[in-house]
Amino acid sequence: MAQEIVKLSPDALGYKDRGKMKWMGMMLSDHAEALKKEKKNTQTALINPKEKLSAEEISTIFYKSYTLKKPVAVQLDIVKDGQYLPDIEGVIEGVQEEIIYLKRRNQSLTKLRLEDIRHVEWIKSIEWYAKYQRQTPPS
Repeated sequence: MAQEIVKLSPDALGYKDRGKMKWMGMMLSDHAEALKKEKKNTQTALINPKEKLSAEEISTIFYKSYTLKKPVAVQLDIVKDGQYLPDIEGVIEGVQEEIIYLKRRNQSLTKLRLEDIRHVEWIKSIEWYAKYQRQTPPS
């Protein structure tokens, strides 16, 4: 004669485990607190405006970055909440009319309008590519 095996879980018997809900609330509040702290740290770091370069100077640096595959840091001429945005780092991948395509460390392409660019400067290639290699997942 075959026996039927019945497995009962505490949830099936009507037991409500509040422990899961309690932990979720704690983790959520800790996460929210960490996000607030990170936002505050980024807002307190004052970003000074750099020298405004001419379109010719910017184009020359972009051309060298494109041909030599050297990374650059781009400061946009955009002010948000009374501050300039952080520099965007990457290597120039291409240009189409007034749009510059910048390849970032995470392999994403960022579109920049030439008229929005305030300043461009070189980044040390060794440091940038070392960080770039660490963030790339192994094949």
